[in-house]
Amino acid sequence: MGTAKERASNPFRFVDYEGLVVASGAEARNLREFLEVIGRAPDEMIHHHLFRSVLEHRYGTWDHPNDFSAWAATGLGDPVLSEKLASLEPFRRGEIANARAAIIEIVEEHLDTVATVPWARPGLAFHFASGMFFALPGGREAWTLDELRTGVSEIPLSSLYYHFHEARLRGDDDEDDFSSWLTNQLGRDDVALRLRAIDFYLFSLEELRQRVVGILAGEEEPT
Repeated sequence: MGTAKERASNPFRFVDYEGLVVASGAEARNLREFLEVIGRAPDEMIHHHLFRSVLEHRYGTWDHPNDFSAWAATGLGDPVLSEKLASLEPFRRGEIANARAAIIEIVEEHLDTVATVPWARPGLAFHFASGMFFALPGGREAWTLDELRTGVSEIPLSSLYYHFHEARLRGDDDEDDFSSWLTNQLGRDDVALRLRAIDFYLFSLEELRQRVVGILAGEEEPT
């Protein structure tokens, strides 16, 4: 554990995360078609539907933390399958190949339990997409804990996503950019540990922002 400091030797540099959603043309009208597309879909497509659904800016606790779970609930009207897909924790599964295999296993096992292949409601086929997203210099820096808190409270939600969600895909240590900087630059392992403990996959970005800002302000995290 490092010695706590008031000011960092190197600042935290906030990044802007911008991009476009790109339609693939592939769609699934029923669960069998969905399984077939998942088996051959590029990694980026699966990544997009698993991770970036949070960028849709829904508020509050997520019933459907990824696009696949949401489609099972709304498109197929299948709450059992939706719950199974919602239980995926892709940030803890490492490579996309592992997440793909988990989705296939869930769907195949579910198909074995139903008498007929579930079809989507009219107009609610699953449309597969991917994204073109880029990390750009944001022009904002933080040298102290207070400056980091202020920055987090003001940055675009897409930037929060990049530093908190995407960070776990960029590194091998399963931690967000904020906690890494707090540990390495300010020696604030106590605050970093509280950030790492957030079950962020359950929350919208606005809800996540409130929790991160509260922790950086020294408040108790809501239960």
